[in-house]
Amino acid sequence: MSGKTIILDFETSGLNPYHDDIIEIGAKILGEDNIFNMLVKPKSGKLISKKITDITNITNRMLSNEGKSWEICYIAFYNWLIENLDKNNLNLIVSHNGTTFDFIFFKRLLIDLNENSHNIEEFKKFNIHYIDTLLLSRKLLPGRTYYNQKSLCNSYNIDIIQEHRALGDVLCLEKIYMKLYQKGKFKNNDEVYNYLNYIL
Repeated sequence: MSGKTIILDFETSGLNPYHDDIIEIGAKILGEDNIFNMLVKPKSGKLISKKITDITNITNRMLSNEGKSWEICYIAFYNWLIENLDKNNLNLIVSHNGTTFDFIFFKRLLIDLNENSHNIEEFKKFNIHYIDTLLLSRKLLPGRTYYNQKSLCNSYNIDIIQEHRALGDVLCLEKIYMKLYQKGKFKNNDEVYNYLNYIL
């Protein structure tokens, strides 16, 4: 594949991508051992609810003891992206349900950095498109009842590792994405983007 593909997942303090906090960042370069994973202390300073702990197994104590400030995490993640993106080819950032969730959090992350005097101009130099595997799977696998990540893992016999933890979900989504890539008979990142852009 030309260009780099980043598999991305956020765990968050709630389901509102415009108001809730990122509490964990997980990302991986497709086909490489290069990963990013950090627990994030909520930017708002609010405690996470028992409901979120029940879903993610992330506790307020874990965030307090192991989490880094949102600014440290965001800068570290931004720098990791800059180091790994391809300046000469199309890069893809891939998330499941990204259009209405992860990509909104990601764009807020960039805005937060920019508003706090961290220059993000370097990021803007890259050719980047966003691929939502929820939309991609709906087009490539019509007629299914469920398109959530767990259902796709079950269909492809992919072992679910630490469901609803950022890196665990990233590792599963990487395998799902490769199955969809093969199903679509794509040859490069441009073909994936053009296919999804066309159906939108």
